[in-house]
Amino acid sequence: MMSEQNGRGKDFLIGAVVGGVLGAVTALLFAPKSGKELRADLSDQAHKVSEKTQELAGTVGVKTKELADTVGVKTQEIAKQVTEQTGEWVQKAKEVVESVSDEVKAWKDARKEVAVAEEEMMPADAEVLGRSTIK
Repeated sequence: MMSEQNGRGKDFLIGAVVGGVLGAVTALLFAPKSGKELRADLSDQAHKVSEKTQELAGTVGVKTKELADTVGVKTQEIAKQVTEQTGEWVQKAKEVVESVSDEVKAWKDARKEVAVAEEEMMPADAEVLGRSTIK
């Protein structure tokens, strides 16, 4: 986007200079004047075109700097937002991992308790419950 803006400004500046020069030369050449007057007018017009070119170049420079500053500020704002959002996502992911880890641990503990209870079961208890005797 910025290079496109610079290209447009450059094209405009070139067009303004070329148009100014062509207009001044055409006006001077078709005006009935002596050689001395024509040279003075050409010099005057060249000076005006030079001033206008410098003015336009300055304007393009200022606008380019303003655009670069704006892009820099916006880029910093976006980077800050991305950093904050990423931090929130990382925190949520940690919370989910912790929750799943706690649930898996609770499930493993429950399975261990069942296994221990089955090992402690008396053979008569196993027959009552319809299970085979544990060896």
